[in-house]
Amino acid sequence: MSADDPLHPAQVAARVVAVAGALGDRPGPLTLELYPTLACNLDCAFCDTTDRHRKPVGELSAERLLELVDEAAAMGCKRVFVLGGGEPLLRRDVVPALFVRAKALGMEGILTTNGTLLHGALAQTLCDIGWDEVHISVDGATPAVHDALRGQRGAFRRTVQNACRLRRLRDAAGRRHPRLAVHTVITNRNHTEVAEILRLAHALGAFRVDFDGLIAYTPEQQAFALSAAERLTLAEVAAAALPLAAALGLATTLERFTAPEAPNRGERLPTAPAAPGLHGAPCLKAWHYLVVQADGRSSPCCVLAGEGGSAAEQPLQALWSSDPFLQRVREGMAQGRPLPRCRECSPNILAHEALIRAHLPEGPHWPST
Repeated sequence: MSADDPLHPAQVAARVVAVAGALGDRPGPLTLELYPTLACNLDCAFCDTTDRHRKPVGELSAERLLELVDEAAAMGCKRVFVLGGGEPLLRRDVVPALFVRAKALGMEGILTTNGTLLHGALAQTLCDIGWDEVHISVDGATPAVHDALRGQRGAFRRTVQNACRLRRLRDAAGRRHPRLAVHTVITNRNHTEVAEILRLAHALGAFRVDFDGLIAYTPEQQAFALSAAERLTLAEVAAAALPLAAALGLATTLERFTAPEAPNRGERLPTAPAAPGLHGAPCLKAWHYLVVQADGRSSPCCVLAGEGGSAAEQPLQALWSSDPFLQRVREGMAQGRPLPRCRECSPNILAHEALIRAHLPEGPHWPST
């Protein structure tokens, strides 16, 4: 990524400063993250979304979701990230149109999906419009492990077949996009399969594998947490797999799992160097990122999803500029006081926020209120 790319950390840092210093309508977020639905066609044993099996209620209309993309573009947004507490491709009434609209407006597009519904026509559309990235969840190197964690027999086969089709269509057209990334949540069922998951991702044509830690709220989820002995094993496995990832040309987050003493997700609040204003903010997402849930409720990140005002009831600009919850998050972060739930954040995300913070220009940059 070049330094003049609008999503380069230096450019994100510049947007953060502009948003923080605005007294009226603020420059918009650089990324709009949309959850078209919380419903899901799988039954992941470690999933924390309790709404995934309920009949959808209060979801934003297709028209409103498309309007949000238009409004975001008008505010200077550069990326639309389509995912969800469930499976976004279940919203067949609008998601393909969201892809087309985002690219027509010149925005980068990213989709996160379990891959089972990525059928041929949709894959062809993604290739035709130059969609940027598709992130596919793979939680095991074999059907036995993946399907057990995902709660449905045959899920592994469909995901792999659809990923292969997407790559085949892209390559046949002589294009570089969509690029494929693999997401894996590390549990006590797959922590020894790191090398095999890397080889699978390489075979699928992925450019990156994001390994992430489990966040467990319930006893059912905690049953998949690593024991102390398993954390030691993971550290050894991750360290041994780093040369393999390099040899395969895969970017990974494995280095964050090579220290068994590193805290689990949920154990500690994020921190930042002691410094005034934005330079001491543990997270800067509230100044460059906006999440809109399936029912319109908003937040600056996925961890705090749904705690802010609703895009179903007000324009995106009003929400971004003056929502009380978003303002509270900004004020707390600027004072080095993240909310209690921020302890659930992924180290992968916090590492990127630290990189943005490192690109902030000199000066206190006290945010306006």
